Amino acid sequence: MTDHPELHELHRQYSDSQSKYVYFLLAAAGAAMGYALQKLDGLPLSWQAAPGLLAVGCWLISFFCGCKRITWTQSTMYANFALLQMQYGLHPEQPPPHLAHAAMSGVRKAIENNSNSASRYYRFQFWFLALGVAAFIAWRVLDMIRLVPDAP
Repeated sequence: MTDHPELHELHRQYSDSQSKYVYFLLAAAGAAMGYALQKLDGLPLSWQAAPGLLAVGCWLISFFCGCKRITWTQSTMYANFALLQMQYGLHPEQPPPHLAHAAMSGVRKAIENNSNSASRYYRFQFWFLALGVAAFIAWRVLDMIRLVPDAP
């Protein structure tokens, strides 16, 4: 990859873009939770408030998934760093040459598992945010319908 700086730059831009998107979704979920909790403040616990509570729950799950995604991404990068150290013979716990291939294979498997977990949480983060939006809109629409005065 060092022979192709344009690939390195494109990868950096892609990684930066993904990180910004994850943090945007975290901020959106946090702000949405705060707004919904403010709207729920003082309301009695009832079936009419259930969609609002569902929205808050979805946004809480979205926030959790975003945090887990960041954790798994960091784990993936750390494992990738360890793999590069082993490939160059610089790892602090460098295995002997006859075990290095097996150790690197194990680290590659860890990278794959970590990356798959990060991807799964990445998808969940978005879908729970969207589900929370749908539940919140449904709650507000149902509340508007409930408050419409009966026609004479």
